[in-house]
Amino acid sequence: MKKILVLCGSGRRHGNSEKLADAFIEGAALHNEITKITLVNKKIAPCSNCNYCQDHNGECAIQDDMQKIITALQNHEILVFCSPVYYLGFSAQLKTVIDRTYAESAIGRKIQSTILLSVAGKKDSFVSDCMINAYQQLCNYLGFKNIGIISAKGFENPNDIENSSMLIDALELGKSII
Repeated sequence: MKKILVLCGSGRRHGNSEKLADAFIEGAALHNEITKITLVNKKIAPCSNCNYCQDHNGECAIQDDMQKIITALQNHEILVFCSPVYYLGFSAQLKTVIDRTYAESAIGRKIQSTILLSVAGKKDSFVSDCMINAYQQLCNYLGFKNIGIISAKGFENPNDIENSSMLIDALELGKSII
């Protein structure tokens, strides 16, 4: 049994990205322990690059909801990034969390593997390719093993993803993690 942390980075609750995450969770929950954190209502400030965390055992000088996320990261082995594609990359909510994990570098990262679940409103491949490239570079830089990418394209409006084969793909990816 794996411990999986799913970070939902959409600015919209119950939208296409979160539905993709929920399909993945449904499959993964059959054999794994899942924690889902939805970022939309979290208060997380951007990293101020003060390096306080590096001198204080990973403790961040900014007191906000990020402390709970760092604790969750330290207690899971697989991290799922779930995000709509915003201007060729991660949503602002998820990118802020990624930047703030700098504090975790002072105490050692526990995450070993990652998954990307992304949803783009546009069907153009280059839109999603930019995000996939950023994700892959992040994995390489941090030493994470990529164990899956689902890149849904052409889901512009809320609920467009319902009844899509992308939800089945996410469910099956979740089931495959044992």
